[in-house]
Amino acid sequence: MGKTRIAAAVAKSVIAVGGRVAILVPSGLGFQWADELRKADVEVPPVLRSLNAYLNAWDMGSGHSRAQKVWGEHEALLISHAFCNWSLKGTTKTHWRWALLPETLAHWRAKTSDSKRMPRGYRNNAKLLDPRVTAAASWIAENSAHLPSELVDDPSLDAWGRESPLLDPSNYGRETVFRRALEKVVGLGLGRFDLVIIDEAHKSRGQESGLNRLLERLIFQADQGRRVAMTATPVELDAEQWRQTLSRIEVDVPSTSDAISAYSDAVAKVRCCPSDESVRETYKEAAKKFKEFLSRYLLRRDKREDPWIRAFHERSGEMIHAYRREREICVNTSTLTPDWKRVVCAAEALAFVTSQADDSAAKLKRLRLTLGNGHGLATLIDTPQERDNASDIEQSMDHSASSSPLERDDQDLAMLDKRLQRVQWWQGIAIKPFVGSVSALFDHPAILAAVRAIEEVCQEGEKVLVFGRFTRPLQALVRLLSAREMLRSIDGQRPWPKSKVHENEWAAVEAAHRHLMRPGELDRGALDQQLADQYKRLEQQRRGIRENLISGIEEGLGKVQATDRVRVLFDIFKNEVSSVPEHGKGSDDHSVAVIARAIQELIESAMESPSPTDLAAAFVDLIHAASDRDKGDADEDGDLDELSAAALWQDLVDRLREEYNRPEGGFARLMDGDAKPHTRRLLQLAFNRRHGYPKVLVAQSAVGREGLNLHKACRTVVLLHPEWNPGVVEQQIGRVDRIGSLWERKVEEALNGDSSNDGLPRIEIRPVIFQGTYDEKNWQVLRERWDDLRAQLHGIVISPRVADGFGDLKSTIGEINDAAPNFSPTACN
Repeated sequence: MGKTRIAAAVAKSVIAVGGRVAILVPSGLGFQWADELRKADVEVPPVLRSLNAYLNAWDMGSGHSRAQKVWGEHEALLISHAFCNWSLKGTTKTHWRWALLPETLAHWRAKTSDSKRMPRGYRNNAKLLDPRVTAAASWIAENSAHLPSELVDDPSLDAWGRESPLLDPSNYGRETVFRRALEKVVGLGLGRFDLVIIDEAHKSRGQESGLNRLLERLIFQADQGRRVAMTATPVELDAEQWRQTLSRIEVDVPSTSDAISAYSDAVAKVRCCPSDESVRETYKEAAKKFKEFLSRYLLRRDKREDPWIRAFHERSGEMIHAYRREREICVNTSTLTPDWKRVVCAAEALAFVTSQADDSAAKLKRLRLTLGNGHGLATLIDTPQERDNASDIEQSMDHSASSSPLERDDQDLAMLDKRLQRVQWWQGIAIKPFVGSVSALFDHPAILAAVRAIEEVCQEGEKVLVFGRFTRPLQALVRLLSAREMLRSIDGQRPWPKSKVHENEWAAVEAAHRHLMRPGELDRGALDQQLADQYKRLEQQRRGIRENLISGIEEGLGKVQATDRVRVLFDIFKNEVSSVPEHGKGSDDHSVAVIARAIQELIESAMESPSPTDLAAAFVDLIHAASDRDKGDADEDGDLDELSAAALWQDLVDRLREEYNRPEGGFARLMDGDAKPHTRRLLQLAFNRRHGYPKVLVAQSAVGREGLNLHKACRTVVLLHPEWNPGVVEQQIGRVDRIGSLWERKVEEALNGDSSNDGLPRIEIRPVIFQGTYDEKNWQVLRERWDDLRAQLHGIVISPRVADGFGDLKSTIGEINDAAPNFSPTACN
């Protein structure tokens, strides 16, 4: 909804009148922030992530000069939420990690004492010899009018000598006097700020979180300083979370605010009894007070005012928020094969026979709760398949007895023996169909249901974003989708961007061959030959791109927006190509081959002769995505000299080579915690291209739900593993529900055409629900919590799902929703 752009404009305004700005960003979002700030003409140094990077600003070594600004001299800074998560163990030999505190106190004494001398014990101390630390301490002492009272009032911070506690690294553990003092000193080196912007301000709510320590100890505000907290989900699970979020902008809200709790209670009652006039009036009054209370602090760009959403509402005649549609992808237990029915029953039995609250019971309960999405099944299959039940039970009993502080009598052991036998028996029933199989997850009903739903969307020419939590089911989904598309490509004689089947893909290919009911046995050698033959067609296209690559990019750069940085890197590329013999350029590892392949995958695959503008635009996009622009160049000084540019170019080519020479096909891709930042950016770039791969992006929830724009070619979100937290789901859907989205473009086309109300496009939310498993309960709880969140923020007090139960109260429900609080600056209520 443009929060970052608005904040960048505010930062520019503060800087224009001589102020300084600190922007606190989650790890991984520095790239997007640097982009938006650059567009707003706000200059920032690379995002500050570590204490080492902090001290490097005072490095006077080779390649550095004091002409370079230190942190406190910049008008704006990007600082990671995790900046102050330093590891300062007592055994550390890297004195620079803590030496800034004693160095600064020593320089401060020399500046303020009558003697103007360093304290006794400072001179020639082997622990205080890092020149960066000395320079930083000198700058802090020189540029600070006074030190915080915590640093000058505590006598332990002024105890010098051979055994000074200031010089003992073991005293710098978290929450110690010395650690808090060190954090304050580091904050002084950042300078004072007139505006502090906190991005994703709902994160790390705990009092001792890194973000809270950053705000309370390292960020010094000017006397008239202000804070702005940015979040799409200031409240997620509990209305009282408003208090935690508001505390980030220094608003002291009582732990139980009448306005907050009264509104939450009124919403619950009006949902149950919308026809009761007195309940409705109580709700309206509570909504009014809730809005009055929060309007002093809260500004929200409301989607109800979005022109495309309003146009959808007017054409469809439905509720204004009906542009989003939830449609479950259901797995009906009654339609399962006998083997899968046994698995479901065995999981329920395991939950019953392990009701005792010990560790093994908790583990088996988790298996049952995650059976429907594949995680539980994968865990069960990982257990040893061949074992002697008697000896295994005896070993378990022995372990249980030896690890328990209580004495067990014969009756206890007999009961344990029987329970363990029941557990083993039901586990055997659950995994019996899959013993010796490497493809159980490829046949998992929920994964197959998700595959069918995803492929329906892709066949309509759109892309699909999938979210889940557990890695192995996500990997299985990616491999199965790619294998099925590869076999379809072969059958349809369409090129596939790989010349053979990789070893990790074979089990998925076998499963796909079976699912698609292709005739005959699958011959791996024949399959590889078919792939190799079709791959030659792609190679011919690439050769055509290679021949005109340099001249085309050079001509096109004059017609696209290209920074000086991009032009410097292109010059290095051009010189590199010109210095290599013609026969060497055909190697797959040469930079021209790597760039040609990357550009070919970004532009439309059917484009035999891309224009110079197409080539240059793709080159610029690749450079931006592959570069760590928030980390700067090799010297971290913001400039690209010849040496830095050459090193950076080599890094970029290596990254592109790694990305585009992957052994697996790219129809579906996984973005998990192992994905490097530049890989995530390249995936984002490719996913936003309508015609290129990947067609399906499968993201682990914690990795893909924040800071990514994935909306230009996708309006469908599949939830493979439903969450418990509705704020997380809102973040996930927010990847495609954005300004300039595919959905907006589709709505415009529909409104300009003759589409009926039923034919209007929507943002599709597709949770996968394995009926008869815990998925159903999970989804029910999530929807109830989601309704509560939307009543607080989105003006949806009674959702379409709940409204369906009150079919004769359409106007009344409209009245209730219209009375919901609206925090837009242009709202009329």
